[in-house]
Amino acid sequence: MLVQLISNTPLQPSPSEHYTIMFSHLAALSCLLGAHQALAAPPSTYLNWKTFKAKGVNLGGWLHQEAVIDPAFWSQYGGNALDEWDLCANLGSRCGPVLEQRYATFIQPADIDKLAAAGINVLRIPTGYNAWVKVPGSALYTGRQVDYLKSISSYAIAKHGMHVIVDIHSLPGGLNGMGLGGREGYYDWFLNQTALDYSYQAVEAAIAFIQSADYPQGYTLAPINEPVDVRDMSVREAGAAWVLAYFKGVVERVQRVNAKIPIMLQGGFKGEAYWSPSFDAATPLVFDVHNYYFAGRPATSDNLPQWICIDAKNAAGDGKFPVFVGEWAIQATANNTFASRAANLNTGINAWEKYTRGSAYWTYRFSGNAPVDGEGVQGDYWSYETFINQSFINPSKGVTCT
Repeated sequence: MLVQLISNTPLQPSPSEHYTIMFSHLAALSCLLGAHQALAAPPSTYLNWKTFKAKGVNLGGWLHQEAVIDPAFWSQYGGNALDEWDLCANLGSRCGPVLEQRYATFIQPADIDKLAAAGINVLRIPTGYNAWVKVPGSALYTGRQVDYLKSISSYAIAKHGMHVIVDIHSLPGGLNGMGLGGREGYYDWFLNQTALDYSYQAVEAAIAFIQSADYPQGYTLAPINEPVDVRDMSVREAGAAWVLAYFKGVVERVQRVNAKIPIMLQGGFKGEAYWSPSFDAATPLVFDVHNYYFAGRPATSDNLPQWICIDAKNAAGDGKFPVFVGEWAIQATANNTFASRAANLNTGINAWEKYTRGSAYWTYRFSGNAPVDGEGVQGDYWSYETFINQSFINPSKGVTCT
């Protein structure tokens, strides 16, 4: 419905209008942050993921684009593009102004206030590698993503005491054959020294960002997301060894600057127990696992609590390092129903908190209009903003895992 309300002719800001928008939003956010300093509750110590309980949400589709999240935006600017790479290739010189306007408007301080009022204490914020390093030959846009990340993160930490996970969601060459990993159809990050070198440059830039923040203790660094080197969402032995070497390189770089910064490692779809033997137990690591139910298993809205409970009980691994569910959503493979949403949402929130260190829903704002099997469209099952608006979040409505 939203797509139909948008003109087919892109409303393209001129360069001067673009910079006016950009600076006005950053200035306004700076003023808001200053005005709320007296109410701030920022952390005084670095986060211990072994004891912390997260009630989180992702801010997907803001600083890193995915076609399915916002069909209205994609219809206006993306055309037939499969991913952000093609979006920018198609837009050419217009890519920068279009994305800068996106960064300035898609997430606002009022959204952070809304999330805080709903009990959210963690923001996982996806960024592309291009936010941190400009890679020769990449069509991805490098602009002021980090400035916007800083403004919203500082606001969330200072006013609400939230914790921010800085997620490097894509890596050079393509991390998983999907657009979200860098480029659709590409797996060229694996066994590619040049891609690895640029990845470490991105990591070092993100470390510097955290270390120079007003509250560096308000951040966790997540240097990778869903690395898989084959289309069936698995990783082969050589690929897993490459990921492990990258993990160790990240840990070394973080500890060289500030050994207190927590590091969140996302090992594709291999759990904590697969990776834990390679690290000293004293390292401030937390492992990120992702659980989805829209494909790959016979999940329905009716039996989704059973699947969630199974995943929650299996998530903890060997117990050496804490585990966090960094992405999950309640769309099922079949027979999705509106009436089940509140119960399934609260079942997941409760289960992840009971058996792991909590979770971050994917994602806060999601207006995907592709039909699902059963009732409604994707946005009905993926938008945490919708769940807040409909007062779904209530622990007493969930199924208790036993």
